[in-house]
Amino acid sequence: MATHLPIESVREELLDSVQSCNRLVLTAPAGAGKSTQVPQMLLDGLPEQPGAILVLQPRRLAARMLAKRVAAERRKTLGGEVGFQVRFQEKASADTRILYITEGLFWRRLVGDPGLPGIRAVLFDEFHERHMAGDLALSRIIDIQKSRPDLLVGVMSATLETALVEEFLQPCRALRCEGRSFPVVTEYSEDGTGPDSRPIWEKVARRFPQVLKKNPEGDVLVFMPGAYEIRRSVEALQLLRETRDMDVLSLHGEMPPEQQDRVLENTSRRKIIVATNVAETSLTIEGVRTVVDSGLARVFRFDSRRGVDTLVTERVSQSSAEQRAGRAGRVAPGYCLRLWKEQEQSAMPVRTEPEIHRIDLAPSLLELRVSGVDDPTGFNWLEAPESVALEQAEQALQDLGAVDPQSGSLAEDGRRMAAFPLHPRYARLLLEGEKRGCLGLVCQLAAFVQGRNLLLPLRESRKERDRQELLRLDEMPGSDFFYLYKAFNLAAENRFSMDFCREWGIHAVAAREAWQAARQFLDLARGQGMHFSEEDVDLREVRKCLLAAFPQQVARRLDRGTLRCALPGGRRGELRRTSVADGSSLVVVAEVEEVVRNHSREMLLGLATEVEDGWLEELFPGRFSETSETLFDERSRRVVVRRGRRVGGLVLGEG
Repeated sequence: MATHLPIESVREELLDSVQSCNRLVLTAPAGAGKSTQVPQMLLDGLPEQPGAILVLQPRRLAARMLAKRVAAERRKTLGGEVGFQVRFQEKASADTRILYITEGLFWRRLVGDPGLPGIRAVLFDEFHERHMAGDLALSRIIDIQKSRPDLLVGVMSATLETALVEEFLQPCRALRCEGRSFPVVTEYSEDGTGPDSRPIWEKVARRFPQVLKKNPEGDVLVFMPGAYEIRRSVEALQLLRETRDMDVLSLHGEMPPEQQDRVLENTSRRKIIVATNVAETSLTIEGVRTVVDSGLARVFRFDSRRGVDTLVTERVSQSSAEQRAGRAGRVAPGYCLRLWKEQEQSAMPVRTEPEIHRIDLAPSLLELRVSGVDDPTGFNWLEAPESVALEQAEQALQDLGAVDPQSGSLAEDGRRMAAFPLHPRYARLLLEGEKRGCLGLVCQLAAFVQGRNLLLPLRESRKERDRQELLRLDEMPGSDFFYLYKAFNLAAENRFSMDFCREWGIHAVAAREAWQAARQFLDLARGQGMHFSEEDVDLREVRKCLLAAFPQQVARRLDRGTLRCALPGGRRGELRRTSVADGSSLVVVAEVEEVVRNHSREMLLGLATEVEDGWLEELFPGRFSETSETLFDERSRRVVVRRGRRVGGLVLGEG
């Protein structure tokens, strides 16, 4: 099925290439049509080849929307010839020939069934984003091709910097589509992005009337780093007189699917779409003639030296900024306003840093071991991680009992943990839950934190107090997880009503997804023959399960007047003010998050659970120690003995 899109220019070359070589690298700019057209070219151009074509996507939203678009182009029902598979949602069948699937789900499928029966081609789309699951899957599938020479592997990227991938895939065929774009006039903001500048949503609203005058035609795409900034921007733009006859829409991964679909609908009214970087390359929104770029993105990082998860809002790379600006020139000459000074451009990173250099490697190392890779240092990495990050991840797996500390091989508990689509910490939680007779409850606790935040901030402090009263925990004290449990049950009792959930600041979609996740975890547990008790649960045992899952994240309160805490390794943090465990002297925390605000770093401890001193020796006898030190006290002029009690690297007390 021929189209007018630029990718059509390489149709014949592409089909010739895949018949002579089973590895392909295709570079085409955003909007050229590679995500929607290349799978169709392979399906229609090589009809004699059996099997399905998998198209890997970094994001759920893109996988779902692309599948919907391709099904419509082929005049087919979604879930038939064309389908998608994302977490908690799937529309596919035995007849599906083109399947859009997230990288994470494909990687787990590859670990469980590396032969890939019934698959004729795997296309890695938007590979320039360099997500961890995509990197790992590409490395493994190269090995699979040794026994499956009929399997086609295609890597598709929106940038021209594919030398690393081309070298890794040798021998391979490399194709380039130059694309087609119109000139885009790019201007910069005069107030820059310094610490004294106004909030980004105020910048957008202040400049928006001038933006509309610059380009009075077409839709407007505004890039923001996250859902919070999107909401504030939408509110600010809706108050402007100039936008009264325009639809102001949001686009981000936390929205319900029906709201996401509104962005792609053809309407007579001019649209303003405020989106995260999902609109940067993964998804083309027709009709956009103007782009307003905040120059920011939310980036998740893991500090392997301190074991701290860091969520920061960072400058995008120069290549990302170019991708965003190019969205304005897809259908006609466009205009792009960048909300930073022109001299700041050169200080931005040239390209986005791959995930392998900035996230926790423990889940990936466990999955590699299950797939037969006992020595990660010898794995065929596309780009090897730092040695300190590997060591940190290895230590975490040993602490959780997933890896034998002596041999380094996969332990039986590690194999059982890998069966769950969870971080090893939460998989450990489920195994401990079976042991302590509370598997059903801990499955729910694990589900609450796998997706979007279950509780949303309420604007009015009075309403926040009312919610705290509604969720009182007299019968379930001592853990923020129990607080989420109460909120979840209220949402479930009200059938996840949007009105009820909105009133009390409960994310209805997140609550429903948590319900689906809990059922999935229980089904997987039953599949392993794990025992599920119907008896009343001892909440003390549940708290011990949480302690077993986070052995390196025990925190001791430093004083009663503040929420400051000591952590292993000499670290310091502060318990979140909303924690229901704020009266506890010893807690285990499931979140250790370092947030950068106004150029200062704050370590926030979240999802806290009160634990007892004696449990540490019960659960971790090998890490529990008592020290004795004899020294001369200058003040009292006498010899004293200082005794201390420690678990791991945390000092519990001295005297």
